[in-house]
Amino acid sequence: MNDSSETKAIIIIDSFGGNCPVQAEGTIDGKPFYFRARGSSWSMSIGGDDVVLDPDWYLEDDYGDDAFSAGWMTEAEARAFMGKAFELYLGRKQGENPSDPR
Repeated sequence: MNDSSETKAIIIIDSFGGNCPVQAEGTIDGKPFYFRARGSSWSMSIGGDDVVLDPDWYLEDDYGDDAFSAGWMTEAEARAFMGKAFELYLGRKQGENPSDPR
């Protein structure tokens, strides 16, 4: 079944990997994104004049039970968190999620 209201995006991952931090960079619909997991949290920034220091959109969430868990998350976990962030970002663009931080 094809739902015409479904939001589709072009996501390109240019780099992915590492530990302490786990990082990924690329674009979503032509806007740069930066994913980072270190310490006890992960974050996703999208767009802006500087995607790291001054993004248009930013999300951060806790991870793990200790101060070093996030930097050792698996690639599958990181990709799942990236997917969650992309969905929230796209929902915000469509006016579906007004509570997003930016």
